[in-house]
Amino acid sequence: MNDNRPALWNKDFILAFASNLLLFFSFYMLIPVLPFYLTQNMGTSNTVAGIVLSLYTISALLIRPFSGFLVDMFARKPLYLLCYGFFSLVFAGYVVAVSLTLLIVLRVLHGLAFGLSTVSGSTVAVDIMPASRRGKGIGYFGMAANIAMAVGPVAGLWLQKNYSYNAVFLAAFTASVIGWIAITRIKPIRKESPDAQPEPEKPLSLDRFILVRALPCVALLFLGGLGYGTVLNYIGLYSDTRTFYSSAGLFFVLLAVGIVLARLLSARALNRGRITAMIFRGTGALILAYCLFLFCHQAWLLYLIAFLLGVGFGYFNPAFQTLLIDLAHHNQRGTANATYFTFWDFGIGFSTAIGGVIIEKLGFHWLYALAGFVLILGWIYFARVSGPWFERKKLR
Repeated sequence: MNDNRPALWNKDFILAFASNLLLFFSFYMLIPVLPFYLTQNMGTSNTVAGIVLSLYTISALLIRPFSGFLVDMFARKPLYLLCYGFFSLVFAGYVVAVSLTLLIVLRVLHGLAFGLSTVSGSTVAVDIMPASRRGKGIGYFGMAANIAMAVGPVAGLWLQKNYSYNAVFLAAFTASVIGWIAITRIKPIRKESPDAQPEPEKPLSLDRFILVRALPCVALLFLGGLGYGTVLNYIGLYSDTRTFYSSAGLFFVLLAVGIVLARLLSARALNRGRITAMIFRGTGALILAYCLFLFCHQAWLLYLIAFLLGVGFGYFNPAFQTLLIDLAHHNQRGTANATYFTFWDFGIGFSTAIGGVIIEKLGFHWLYALAGFVLILGWIYFARVSGPWFERKKLR
C-alpha cells in the first residue's frame, strides 16, 4: 500500500532529533556523577547535595511557563539556538566552579537553560513534522532522550572512574556544542497561522503561559512525574541497599529499552488518534511495576520492574504530549509543550523533596507502593474526567 504522506525522517527532523539526543546525553552524563562530586570533592553532606541537585529541577520548573510564552512570541529557531548555546556554556563553568556557592549558581542557570531548551526544541520539532505524522513524530523525537538515558549515565561514570570529573564536564560540553551546531543546519521555520476563529485572548493572559483548556487533563501527568522522580533520584540508593547484587546502570539501560520499544509500538496508534488508550495502557504498566517493588527480593525482578517502567513511560509520555498539543491552537504549541514539561517536572521535583522523608520513615518499598497507589487514583480521575474532557475539547 502506497503512503503519499510527506516523509517524517527528512534532513531537518534528523538534525532536530540529533540535537535533542545530545542535549539529554550531556544532561544524563552528570546525573550519577554530581552526587559524588559534591560529597567527595566539595565535602557536602548528602542532605546538602540533595538540595543543590534539586535546584536544577526547581529552576527548570519555574521557567517552563515563561518558555512557552517566549516560544510562541518569538522566532523559534533563534530562540532554540540561544538557549541551547547557553546550556552548553554552563558545562564549561563546572570546570572552574571552585566553591559551593558558584556551583549552586551554575545549577540554577543550567536548570533555566534546560527548561527553555527542551520547550523550544520540542516546539521546533513539532513545527518540522508533517501534520499527518505528528503523533509518530512526537514519539520518535522523545526517543532521543530515552536513548541518552541508556548511554549518558554509563559514559559519565566511566569518564569519572578512568579520568576525572573535569573530563566528564568537558565531554558534556563537547557533546552539547555538537548538538548546537546541528540546530544551525535546520532550515528557518515559518510559524503556522492560528486555527480558524481561535478563542480570543489578551496579550498577557494566563493562557499564554499555561494551556488553560488542558488543566482538567494534567493531574495524571503530574502523578506520572511523581513516580518517575522516585526512580530517577532514588533507584541508585535503592540498589546499593539491597541484600542481592544489582546494578543501577543496568536498571537504567533496561528502563530505556522499554521506553524505546513502547514508543515504537505506540507511534502508529497515536497517529490514528488512540491517545487516551495509550495513556491507559502506559499507566497500567506503571502501576504493575510499582506494585512489584513490594515483592522485589531478587535482581531479576528488579530488572523486570525496570523494563515494565520503561514500557509504561514509553506509552504514557508521548501520548500525553500529543494530547496537550491536540488541545492547543497552532500558535499555542510552545504553551502546550511548556504545560507538558511544567506538570511533569513538578511531579519530579515534588517527589525529590518528599522521597527522602518517606524512605527514612517507611522505607523504599512504601515509597514505590505509594507511587503506584496515587497512579491508581489518577487513572480513575483520567477515566472519569480528563479523557471525556479531551474528547470534547480537542481541536484535531
